[in-house]
This record gives sequence, C-alpha cells and structure tokens, in this order.
Amino acid sequence: MEDVTRNKPAFKEKMNKRPTLKKSKSEQLNKQIMKLYFNGGKKKKLRAVDFVGTIAKIDGLAVEDIGIITIQDTASFVEILNGKGPLVLETMKHTKVKGKLLKVYEANKK
Repeated sequence: MEDVTRNKPAFKEKMNKRPTLKKSKSEQLNKQIMKLYFNGGKKKKLRAVDFVGTIAKIDGLAVEDIGIITIQDTASFVEILNGKGPLVLETMKHTKVKGKLLKVYEANKK
C-alpha cells in the first residue's frame, strides 16, 4: 500500500503528458520519387527491360535511380528515384523506346 501512495504523483504526471507525434518518414522518401507515364504497354510489345536500358543510357543517371516499373496493356509507369525525375522526363520526350517514340508525362498522384 505504501508503494501505491508513494508512486501515485509520478503516475498522475505520466498520465497527464501528451505523447509527441513522430514525423512520417514516407513523406520525406516520396519527395525524391517521380512517377512517369508512358503511352505504351504490352500491346506495343514493351517490357521493363526496354525501359531500363533506355533510361540507363541517359547521362547522369544510374540503374539504381530507376524504381518500380509497372507495364499495363496500353500504358506503362516508371518511378524515378533520387530527384532525377525532371531530367528523365525531358530526355524521354524525344528518345525512342524499342524503336517507338512514346508520349511521356508525369503520372497523376493517387
């Protein structure tokens, strides 16, 4: 019983404290990623390897800067890491992928 009365003020003080909110690390990570939309996919016989090869040839870019590649029937999405998205976007507007000139845009955020 003595322990309860002795520790009661410390307990009340702890219960009155508000927890501190931690900053989300995902916000910091997502600032460095740009998702690009290409108007070609499986129906144009495009594969992920084609995008990796073409994008890796750009000066100032390494294979490690290429993120997730999603290929759908009529569209493809490529994530560019480390803040190099604008460079890739401008370069890919007049670069052919597997002999085809594709339209490139920044993908809509969802």
